[in-house]
Amino acid sequence: MKIKHSQMGFYIKVSSLFIVMVVVGFLVFFVNIQNAVKENSQKSMITNVSRQSEHLREIVKIHYQYLSEIAEEMGEEEELLSERNLNDIVSLQKHTDLERVALIEPDGTSHYDNGDVKNVSHRRYFKEAMNGKVTLSEPINSSVDGKIRVVFGVPVYKNEQVIGVLGGSCNVSAIGKMLFENLFGKEGNILILSSNGMVISCDDSSNKSIKIARESNLFEYYKKENLHDWAEKIEDDFESEKEGFAQFQVVKNEKTDYFLAYMPLGMNNWMIAYIVPANLAISNYSFVNQYAIAFLGYFTILVLLLILAIFRKSRKEKEQLMVRAQRDSLTGLYNKETTQNLISEIVSDGKMHGFMILDIDFFKSVNDTYGHAVGDKVLSAVGNLFQMQFRNQDIVGRIGGDEFIILMRDIQNNEIIEERINCLFEQVRNLSVPELGEARITLSAGVAISPKDGNTFMELYRHADKALYKVKSEGRNNYQRYKKM
Repeated sequence: MKIKHSQMGFYIKVSSLFIVMVVVGFLVFFVNIQNAVKENSQKSMITNVSRQSEHLREIVKIHYQYLSEIAEEMGEEEELLSERNLNDIVSLQKHTDLERVALIEPDGTSHYDNGDVKNVSHRRYFKEAMNGKVTLSEPINSSVDGKIRVVFGVPVYKNEQVIGVLGGSCNVSAIGKMLFENLFGKEGNILILSSNGMVISCDDSSNKSIKIARESNLFEYYKKENLHDWAEKIEDDFESEKEGFAQFQVVKNEKTDYFLAYMPLGMNNWMIAYIVPANLAISNYSFVNQYAIAFLGYFTILVLLLILAIFRKSRKEKEQLMVRAQRDSLTGLYNKETTQNLISEIVSDGKMHGFMILDIDFFKSVNDTYGHAVGDKVLSAVGNLFQMQFRNQDIVGRIGGDEFIILMRDIQNNEIIEERINCLFEQVRNLSVPELGEARITLSAGVAISPKDGNTFMELYRHADKALYKVKSEGRNNYQRYKKM
């Protein structure tokens, strides 16, 4: 009897020890998993902020390049305020996303596309551009219409002397629209801020869980929420232009944890920040909690299964993130960054390739008349058609708005390029979007040939864009091959 009791006690002790070890093992495992989840979420957010920053810098760079090319052509005129130059600023405003365009004399007299004349000699962007710099202003109240804008300014040279400034402005809200959609739906906040915490641009969707409006101050917001320690840390990081990550809790109707990632934007001492509810940031890993009870009974087996599941899910997520990083979410075509990288790699081989920039004619009027939802259907339909008309080895990408780039690889002669383009244009004319009724879609395209017209992406882009500009000036619904002047 004593033996039985002794054996029972031994089994109880062993069982208890085993259970304790299992529980301890589970807790250690669970804590480590939770820490790994937070770490991966943090890395994902920082990576996303970095991509947003690089994307915006690239867009700004393209604006500079385009305005500089126009400014170079303006400098070839006998007079800065020639009829051609004044017509060019009107055309720029009509055919780009710039809200206002101005040609500025050395004394600061600014001639706008709408005919207004103002003096902007006191503006920083004007002074910097007159000193030979390309510049992006801080948000300013327009002296023309009172709207808050940022201004791209580039010098106009003649005989290696600055004779004026070409300026183009866009609404501060348009800066936010240059950014990608965030990875966590519509609950995240993407902010562009000055070094003192002032919000320059933000996604002001009404369903945001945290309301931070433009011209408000991020530091003051956190202090108002009694997050003084976080506010001081973020303020120090902003002042020294350091990237950072923070987790904090806001109490409204209930307690909610948030993740915040931020880093320098690389222009004007601006910062880019990304705020998202913590539960959304880690939602992809919530399956771990579902295994908690079963883990206690099947410790060894479950560990293996969990490791396998985590590995497979991590690999799948990496694949999905890779696809997201490379593809445009609306059309499924390559995005701008991927398009540029792939083409840059291909055209360096010295073979003959056809490079084409395409715009949908009068796409802005489609959005204005039928709404952005119909505009998105048009973009999607055109994107699908491009995918069907070109080979798998060709590069087909959307680089923004209604602008597409296609690289036709390994082309034997010019006739093949023209044949493909003519076929494409015919298919586009037959493309039907029910919401447009009888209206039909047309394209304008500029073509450059590698290596004859360039063996880098930017050379081909610049030359094809010049050909596209000529097509638009001659009535659209056509294409032209770049010709050296």
